[in-house]
Amino acid sequence: MTWNEVLRPVHPSEVVGNHQFVQDAEEWERTGEYPSALLFIGEPGTGKTSAANAISRTMLGGAYNDMNVMWTNASDDRGISHIREEVKNFARLSGVGAKRKVVVLDEADGLTNQAQDAMRGIMEKYAAKVLFILTANYADKIRPAIKSRCTAYTFRRVSAEHGASHLTRLTESCGVPVDWEPYYGDVVEYHGGDLRAAVASLERIPKTANAIKQFTVKQSGDEWWDFTISNKWNELREHLIDVLHSSGDKLSFMNNFHRAIRKHFDSDADTTFAIMEVWGDMMKYVYDWGGSGESYVEVLVARLKKQIEVKET
Repeated sequence: MTWNEVLRPVHPSEVVGNHQFVQDAEEWERTGEYPSALLFIGEPGTGKTSAANAISRTMLGGAYNDMNVMWTNASDDRGISHIREEVKNFARLSGVGAKRKVVVLDEADGLTNQAQDAMRGIMEKYAAKVLFILTANYADKIRPAIKSRCTAYTFRRVSAEHGASHLTRLTESCGVPVDWEPYYGDVVEYHGGDLRAAVASLERIPKTANAIKQFTVKQSGDEWWDFTISNKWNELREHLIDVLHSSGDKLSFMNNFHRAIRKHFDSDADTTFAIMEVWGDMMKYVYDWGGSGESYVEVLVARLKKQIEVKET
């Protein structure tokens, strides 16, 4: 199992990122009365799927199994046929040892409008038998008729403090050194409050105190700035490729880059603004870059070089 799977909440009290949801979920557990449908909205890595997992397990208890829970990802199954056939067929059958079953529709904003209309009809018909849990990155892509039938919660990226508290579970659950704990806040901050990305990055480094210290120094961005203002472009390229690999994904990498840049507004505003312009241009491609991560870094460095050379003329 990955560390993210080990740390995945199995009870709503373990969910990080939405205090109101935790409070409400505990009340549902106490009374045994759950909403007809839930909608979790937020950026990737904010805990929506983890919350769906926790509430499903809590409601079903010992009856949590494949006969009573259906997980489906709308980004993979976007069409109306999947909704009308597989989801409807699952929803119409009674639960096994459970009063209600659960359908989790991850990334529901990826469904076509026609599929969402079909989903709305299924939710209306089988609300008494099924708890429908939908997750979405973008609220505006969910049709109003579905939103109105859901109890909605917005999940946000966590603060460094709350994220660090959550990561202390790694010491017992994954056998990491207790010496790591003082660095957890920095790691969460480097990943912009994305706990999933933070945990994935930590899993890639050796389990030694020195390794996490080196990791946090690398992610701090001080060397990025030094290489840039010194026109050491090949050194910058090699360093950023290394940082990208340790960051795990381009978004975390670019968030770190932004954080490293903005620290220098007071000392060198002109250079900072010039670099920030390149950062903004490259952010346009962070999700749909067609090439490798290395090629993304190389284009970033090439644009930085050109921008700095223009500034210096």
